[in-house]
Parts: sequence; structure tokens; C-alpha cells
Amino acid sequence: MIALDNFTKTPTIKTPSVLNRWRFNDLPVAELLKQLQQHLLAQDKNSNWQLTWLNNDGRPVIGLLPKVSWSVYFCSDQTVTNSTLHPNYKIVKTHRDNGSITTAYMSYADWQDELISYSSHYDKGYDSNNSTITLINKQNKQPSYHHGFMGFIGYDMSAHELSPAAKIKLATQPCAVLGHYDIYLTPTDNEAGWTLNSKILNSETLNNELLDIEDTLDNSKLSALIDYLNILDNELSTIDSANQPKGALAPFLTLTANWQKSDYQQAFVQTQRYLQQGDCYQINLTQVWQGCLNKSLNNDKTTPMLIDYLPTLHRNTQAPFAGYISVSKPENYDLKTEVSTTDNVDTISFELLSCSPELFFTFIKDIETDMNHIRTKPIKGTMPRGSTSKQDLLLKQQLTASAKDRAENVMIVDLLRNDLGKYAKTGSVKVPLLFAIESFSNVHHMVSTITAELKVDAHPLAVLFGSLPAGSITGTPKKRAVEIISELEADARGAYCGTMGYMNFDGSGQWNVLIRTLQANESLSGTRKVSLWAGGGITIASNCDDEYQECLDKVGNLLQVLKQETGTH
Repeated sequence: MIALDNFTKTPTIKTPSVLNRWRFNDLPVAELLKQLQQHLLAQDKNSNWQLTWLNNDGRPVIGLLPKVSWSVYFCSDQTVTNSTLHPNYKIVKTHRDNGSITTAYMSYADWQDELISYSSHYDKGYDSNNSTITLINKQNKQPSYHHGFMGFIGYDMSAHELSPAAKIKLATQPCAVLGHYDIYLTPTDNEAGWTLNSKILNSETLNNELLDIEDTLDNSKLSALIDYLNILDNELSTIDSANQPKGALAPFLTLTANWQKSDYQQAFVQTQRYLQQGDCYQINLTQVWQGCLNKSLNNDKTTPMLIDYLPTLHRNTQAPFAGYISVSKPENYDLKTEVSTTDNVDTISFELLSCSPELFFTFIKDIETDMNHIRTKPIKGTMPRGSTSKQDLLLKQQLTASAKDRAENVMIVDLLRNDLGKYAKTGSVKVPLLFAIESFSNVHHMVSTITAELKVDAHPLAVLFGSLPAGSITGTPKKRAVEIISELEADARGAYCGTMGYMNFDGSGQWNVLIRTLQANESLSGTRKVSLWAGGGITIASNCDDEYQECLDKVGNLLQVLKQETGTH
């Protein structure tokens, strides 16, 4: 294994072991996640479970109990900051092997470099003989998770790096969270259920190979996890799914727009001024809806979680790049003093629930050539779904023919071609699909596809960090658009418009754009504040009323779901 802050020892790479399989009463993944999180916290509240789920366009993965996790917070203390233009961030690292918590101060670029260095000690263990991975990459299609990082990088952090002089209003919640997940669940091949995969043990260690101290600790935690999952599977199997009682209902969650329509109109007018004077060609203007999670209706004094709403939200949206992550703040750990009086993990302090339809990057590792390929699919252009098949087709045709939406889309395509050009081999940036229409539960979107082959010295993590925030949710030119956004939008975006996904240590991976995304953060007063955003690209040709309505079209179904009581079905 490897010590986080000492890269002198090359770890022993272990091929993945399939440790067990469970049916979990064939619950859909969105319902299983809630049961899984509640069960694991009840069994062991001291472990940093940091449950992460990525829908991954139909190849879902659930990460559990990361070996190392990095929680990143904005550091306002300039005494530990090299420059006001390039601030350091407080990186709180939790280590599974010994339960320790350490703190470091790094810039955005420093953190990127640490992750690349950490990753380099594991990418040597890429198993080219793994038939599943080989098949996926030979077909040059979608990768799947098999060992690496999972988590999110928020908009605020990357926007501040892009334009440090801009007054980006960084949120107090985590700017980013990544974990090294060597324990994870994936759907069982060709049958119902889930498989537990682990890089901790290989066939030799399972046959009583001599373990070092860290391996022994990891083995103990893994054995306990298997016991917990066996218990959950047994409990769920005793429930008759046809007559399964409903669980405790989550309360109504009403989110209210922070802006009145007049506020949006004022920001729109100012956006138009910037466009007309040539600052930008397109600016992504967004607004936020907010509310608080209140106590449950059954008076059990528990505060509901975002995950309680996930089953209905996922059924409603079926978003291909949906995801969820929960982050616990260590009990009695003060971010200011960096002191922890216990190793216990307190209740979950931050949740991110994404119903995103948008792909940011897919990284594909070609085994035969050892080259990295990249694909991005920006969304620009939206039309609501119709109430009848005839109306729906008409609206889809209107979007296809819309000169305005095509103009917005091609602006972002050009921006992303430029972004990729910094890292791609000369002449490899292509646009195989322009102005395609993809339909989702509540809207039609115009989507284009851009591909490239990365230079040999372009590490995928550097490409990811260097390309954030995404062009489709900023504007063009990107740097000036970010500065205008920071001026006009009243609230920090936080994670919204950042990215969530995974990066295997071999360089393959997939990341979404965090749109249609809910954030729940515990405030200093103890209340759990929930935020949901929506917006769109504004050009000179944009109409204020149409753009305002587009915001409502994008999140209207989510707001409606949250207003309704949900439960376990």
C-alpha cells in the first residue's frame, strides 16, 4: 500500500477480487442507496463511508469507504496563502488505514499535482488482461470504473482559478471532494444483484499471504463491510416486495427562487450590455431556488436527507449522468483549528444529488496504442417536451431548426475545440456530430460531440482540471464570462456547474456537468440548506421572457417532485 504523504514506496498492485454478491431484494439502485447509507451508518458511525454513486450512462458504480479522501475548503486566512490571486485551499484528508485526519494547504494546481503523483503509483497496475476492460476500450466506447478516484470538483474553485482577479463568492461548503475507492459495488453480470469488488485483497492474500500492518487493517474493515452487507441483504430479503410497507415519508421540500422575475430581468439587461459592448459572445446566466430540510413528519426528531428524495427524482428524470455523494465532517473537528478530539465521524454535513443529462468528458484508454482519447458532448439549446406526441414532435423540430440555438451551440463547440486543442495532438480534434437532438423527461436538448486524441504528456487529470469550468455553463470567451457571472449572480454556485465523476488510475474516466443538481449543506445554525439552480446561455439574440421560462422548464419537474411526499416503495 502507499502512505499519502510519502511517495517513496511503490505499492503492490492487486488485481480486483470479487468478494461476494447480493440481491438486496432487487431494489432499484436509487432506493438501494438510501437503505445502504442508513444501514452502514447504523452499523458503524465511526467510519468515513462517504457513499458515492455514479449512474455513468448505464454503467453504475457505488463507492464505499475510500482509502484516502480529500475534502477541499476555501481558505480565507491569507496568512497561509501565497497570493491573493492564487489562494491556497484547506485540504482535509481522511485516511482509512489508521483513521487519521491531516490538513494541508495547497493551490488548485498543487492539489492537481498531488493527485497526479498519487495516481502514478497505481497506474502501473493497470490490468490489460482484464477482459471486460479490454473489450470496452478496444471497442472505443464507454469506460467503466475499476480503480481510481470518484467525487466532484465544484464550479467556484475552478472559476476562481480561471480568473483569480474576479470576486468569486466561494461557498462555505466543500469546494471539492475526491476519494480513492478501492472498494466498490457494481451490477452483477447477466443477473440481478450487486457485486462487491476490492483492490485490497487478491488471490494470494486470500490464501494467507503475509500481510503488512496496513493490509491487516484494511482486511479487517473489508470483512466488517461484508458482514454489514450480508445483514442488509438478509433484512431486505424478508420483505415481501409486493406488500412492502412504505418507509417514513420525507416532508414536503419547497424551494423558492431567490430572484423575482424583475431581478432576473435586471441581470438580463446588464448581460445584454456586456454582450453589446463586445465583452462576450455568450454568457451563461443562472438563478437559484433555496429552502431548508425540516424535521420528519413522524416526529422522530431526525432531519431528512437529500437521499430521501432520490428514488422519485431518479424515476422522474432517468438522467444518464446522475450521481450522489455524501460527506461527513469529523466529529469535533474544527476547520479553523484543525483539531479533532475523536476519530468518530459525525452525521453527514454535505450532500450532492445530481440529475444531470450532460456529459463533460469521457476519457478512453486505448490498450493497443496506450493512447488516451477524449470525448465531450456540450448541451446548448433547450425546448420543453410537449403534452401530446404531435406537439412533442413539433417542439423537437422547432429546436432542430432554431438558428438562435444553433448559433449558441456552435459558439460552445468552438470554445471546447479550443480548450481541447491545448492538450490534443495536432489535427486530432474532430466534431463527428453537430446539432443532434436528445430527449429527456422534461426537455429536448441540442447536443454536439467533439473528440480528440491527447498528447502523450497530457495527463487526463491535468486536462480535467485545466478545462474547468465547462464552456457550456460559462460562456465565451470563458475568462471574461466567469468574471461577469461573479458580478451578476447574487449567490455562489458552489458545486453547481462543476463536475462529478471518476478517473481510473489508468487514465480512463467519465465526468458530467453538474446541472439539474441539488446541494444540501449544514449551516452554522445546524439547519440543512438546499439549493437548486437553473440558467441558460444568453446571446444578443436572446429574449428575456423566453430565457426566464427556459429556467423554469429545466427544473420545474424537480421542484414539483420535491413538493410531493416521497418514501420507500
